[in-house]
Amino acid sequence: MPPRKTPSTEVLLDVLRALPPGQKLWVRGVGGGLFPLLRAGDSVRVLRCGPDETARGDVVLVRQGRMLTAQVVVATRPWSTAPLLGAEERSDGELLGRAVALRRGRWLLPLPRPLGPALWVTQWTLASAWAQPRTRLVYRGVRDFFFSNWSRPLRRHLVGPLEIRLLRAEDLDALVTFASERLVVSASFLRRQLQERWGLEPTERRGAAAGALDAKGRLHGFAWVDSYRQEGLPLDGVWVRSLVVAPQARRMGVATQLLECLLEESHRQGEPSVQADVDEDNAASLKTFEGLGFRLATEALTRRTNEAWDAAGRSKRLVVLERAPAP
Repeated sequence: MPPRKTPSTEVLLDVLRALPPGQKLWVRGVGGGLFPLLRAGDSVRVLRCGPDETARGDVVLVRQGRMLTAQVVVATRPWSTAPLLGAEERSDGELLGRAVALRRGRWLLPLPRPLGPALWVTQWTLASAWAQPRTRLVYRGVRDFFFSNWSRPLRRHLVGPLEIRLLRAEDLDALVTFASERLVVSASFLRRQLQERWGLEPTERRGAAAGALDAKGRLHGFAWVDSYRQEGLPLDGVWVRSLVVAPQARRMGVATQLLECLLEESHRQGEPSVQADVDEDNAASLKTFEGLGFRLATEALTRRTNEAWDAAGRSKRLVVLERAPAP
C-alpha cells in the first residue's frame, strides 16, 4: 500500500478558506500549541467562523506565518491567542475556525462551549507559572534528572532499537508528525525538500535529511544538511540544520550518529566543507559538533550568519562552526 499523503499547508488553507461559515472539517497536523492536550498526529474538527463568533477560552485554528496551529483564545478585545502552556500572546494570526472536537486514534473528545472558561483559566494559570524563572528552573531540573544516564537502560528498552539512516520519500508522514511536535520549521517546507531534494535517488539527491527511526517507523531524532539558499538566507555552502533528538532517545549517541550520516552523504555529494550554527547557550549541541571535528568559523562568517538571522527576525546569538574535509 502506498504511503498516505498529508495535504500541504497551502492546500489546507485553500480548502478551509473555501469552506462556508458553519461547515466543519477534520484537520490533522496543526502544531504543538495545545500540547499535551493535542499531540502530534492528532486531529481537530474545525467549525468555520470569524473572530466575532469566538469567546475567551475557545480553541481555534489559526495560521501564523507558514504554520497552522491550534491555540486558546485569551482575549477578544483585541482578539489574541496563546499556546496552552505558553505565555506569548499573538494577535497576528489568521483565524480559520473554532475547534469543536479532538480525535486521537479511536478516541473522540468534544470541546463544548461551556468548557471554554475552564480552559482559559487553565491556560492563564499555566502561562503565569511558566513565566516565573523558578518554575522553569524546577521543570528543567526534573526533566534533566529523568532523562539523565540512570534512566538510559529503561528508555532504551522502551524505545527499542533505532535505525539511523537518510530519510526517503516514504518517510514523509513520520517527518511531519515529528516536526509538528518538536520543530519550528513548517511542514510544507520539509515536505517540499524531502520530495524534491533530500529523498531522491543518490545521483539526483541534493542535500539530505537523516532520522532515527524505531521499528514502527516513528522518528526519535532528526537533522538535515542543505544550502541556506533553500530558506532564503544569503549564505553560501551547506549547513546542518534542526538537529533535534526526542527526550526519550537522548544520551544514546543518536545526535552523533545523525551527524555522521549527514557528513558522509555531504562528502559523497562532493561538498568541500560543512557549516553549522548553534545557539550560544546550547552546550550539549556544541559539544556534539566539536566531538566530530567542527571548529569555530572565522569572525567574518560568524558575523554574516548572525546578521542574516537578525534580518530574518531571530535575536539569539549563534555560534558558527565549520568542518573541513578530512585530508
